[in-house]
Amino acid sequence: MSSTHPSLTTPQRRSADSGTASAIPGGEAARGEIGGSTAESSTVADSAKSLALIQCVAEAKDQTAAIIAMVNFIAKQFPTSRVRCGLGASQMRRFYECRLGWLGPASELFQNAAEGWNDDASSLPTRPDVPAMETTQNSVAPSDLLRLNLDDDVGLGRCVLWIDGGELTPADRTWLRRALPSLRAIVWMRGGGVMTQFWRWLSHSGMTGRIYIGLAAVVVVLLVIWPVSYRVRCTTVVRPKYSRIVSAPFDATLQAAHVQPGDSVKQGDVLISLDGRPLRLELEAIEAQIGQVLKERDVAMVGGRVAESQQANLKIRELNRQRDLLISRLDRLNVTSPIDGIIVLGDLHRSIGAPLETGQAVLEIAPLGEMVVELEIPEYEIGYVTEGMPARVRLTATEGDAIERPIDAVYPSAELRDDQNVFVAHIHVDNQDGTLRPGMRGDAIAYGRLRPWLWSMIRSGWEKTLWWIGY
Repeated sequence: MSSTHPSLTTPQRRSADSGTASAIPGGEAARGEIGGSTAESSTVADSAKSLALIQCVAEAKDQTAAIIAMVNFIAKQFPTSRVRCGLGASQMRRFYECRLGWLGPASELFQNAAEGWNDDASSLPTRPDVPAMETTQNSVAPSDLLRLNLDDDVGLGRCVLWIDGGELTPADRTWLRRALPSLRAIVWMRGGGVMTQFWRWLSHSGMTGRIYIGLAAVVVVLLVIWPVSYRVRCTTVVRPKYSRIVSAPFDATLQAAHVQPGDSVKQGDVLISLDGRPLRLELEAIEAQIGQVLKERDVAMVGGRVAESQQANLKIRELNRQRDLLISRLDRLNVTSPIDGIIVLGDLHRSIGAPLETGQAVLEIAPLGEMVVELEIPEYEIGYVTEGMPARVRLTATEGDAIERPIDAVYPSAELRDDQNVFVAHIHVDNQDGTLRPGMRGDAIAYGRLRPWLWSMIRSGWEKTLWWIGY
């Protein structure tokens, strides 16, 4: 009895097998299309990472913020890795670690990174939490180390980025290296001062070394021949324009002092009082002698002794002159001020009872409405200072603007001050506000004629050198 389902013959079975086999190539093509789309999407993702890294660093305001942003971004992409960055030139000056922040030269990580700073190999700082022997035995494989150099194109600086630990695939290395040119430009354009940016601009402009030398030569020549005012530096002291010295009128003892330095006085005010008791005793003795001589003269005249009477008259004249002198001194026991002003010198309260000699200076009175600034000009500079030359004075005790006045007069003769032979020039200054005080000191600059800058800088030293060697 035959079967209801006829069996397949051999040719039919082969055709079925061939049909099955013909379906296999179609499946392989589908899988190839899927693999290609996956690789393309991976490339797009890597490009997006590069662009995101560049954008993150570009938003930084300065070089320090750019380094921090770059390290932190890469550290987020590789959580199991440690990212570090060094910054410097021939030697590393700064070092940043993603977990520890900025590290100083005392850090072990900083020192280890500095040792391999100039090596092109993937040298890496040693971890402080791993012993030295363990690190040597279980060192990280070179394939897990990545060193990226972001050196300045001009050669003014160097930046090195280390990534270690974790597993870095070739695709990771590719998108990181793809972002290097942009990162290098951003990092170095964020750093450096005006001169650094200027030299970077010169290097990018294509100028050669000869142009550099030419520019330097032009600058030197300009400095040598550039005209500047010759400056004469000197010290200054403030003195009153007018002053009067009050001295003792005769030999006497100081009885009282009615003023002290800083007091304002008017003309005729009593300054000091002298003791008049010795003068009164001497006056009484003189008057007694005068009375006795008058009697002797009268007796001689009555007796007809003319010669004796004439001698008595001469003696009376002499005694009268002595009496008049004593009376005049008694009238001058109170010494008064000759002018209106301020007591600038003389504290006599500790000298009460001390004897004073004739002509001894006891007080100095000066009006402070007008002052004189004396410029002490060194002897070797006097040939370059003339009357009318502008000067600028800055006093140590005053705050504010400097005094700028022309020189009113230059004394023709030198004076010895502080063991130096100097010439004195005067500048008159109005002092109605009372800011200037006698004795204030400071520095001044007198501006002479225009001369080449180099001559002004080396003239004094050159002349001293010639004098020292005998020319």
